[in-house]
Formats: sequence, structure tokens, C-alpha cells
Amino acid sequence: MFNWRAFWREEDGATAVEFALVLPLLLSIIFGIVAFGQYFAIANSLQQFAAEAARYSVSEPYLADRKDRAETFLSFPGGRFSFLDADHIISKEICIFPEDQAECNATNTYDAVQITLTYDLNGTAVAIADSFLGIGIENITRRSYLAY
Repeated sequence: MFNWRAFWREEDGATAVEFALVLPLLLSIIFGIVAFGQYFAIANSLQQFAAEAARYSVSEPYLADRKDRAETFLSFPGGRFSFLDADHIISKEICIFPEDQAECNATNTYDAVQITLTYDLNGTAVAIADSFLGIGIENITRRSYLAY
């Protein structure tokens, strides 16, 4: 006859059961840290990339060539911004003020440059987290404005 009291008092395998109960929570927390870290790294890199492009374009002495200079800089995020992939930058808006006021819907009267970049998050850990949680984060948009 089977001894049920001895079976319920037995503690063999208790650690495995506890681990199986805690593992999904632990993996969820680790994945959340990775997804948030990747979002933060991409957003910060995108902001710095826009700011550097604005500074780079201002070094052009001719106002007419500043937009082309910024566009050239934005074509190669390369090694300086390893979290950015040029193929994921889906929108680049370069406004040189005051000549682009109407085009950029601005009322700026100062000489300035404004660069707006939008980055597609498809294929990142953030997109995977979004598919599970339905947060609605598909793109990151960052803007840099430099008056001179």
C-alpha cells in the first residue's frame, strides 16, 4: 500500500517546482530591461545624431548648401552611432531658417537649422515587447534645433 503521508512530506524536487514558478517572471523582467535599454539607446543615439547633423550643416559657409551637407551627414550613421541602422531612419526633415519657414510650418525669424528624424523600431526588442504588451510604440522621433 502506498504511503501518502510520506509522499506529502517528501521535499525532493521542491526547488525545481519553485524555479519553474519563478522563471517566467524572471525572464519577463530581464526582457523588459533589455527592451527598455534598447529603446533608451536608440532614442539617445537618434537625438545625438540629429544634433551632430545640425552642427555639421552650420559649418557650411553657403546657406544654399547647408541642407545638402546635412543630408550627406545623415546618410551614414555608421560607427559613431552603432545602435542606429540607416535603413530604419524612415523620415528626415531638414529645415534651414528663414528660407524654409513655409515648408516647415514655422514662424522662426532667426537663422537656424532644424533636423527631425523618425526611426522605425521594427526588428528590435522594443517591437517584440510592443507586440506582447500593445504599447503602441512603432517609431521614435527626435528633433534638433540650432540657432546661429
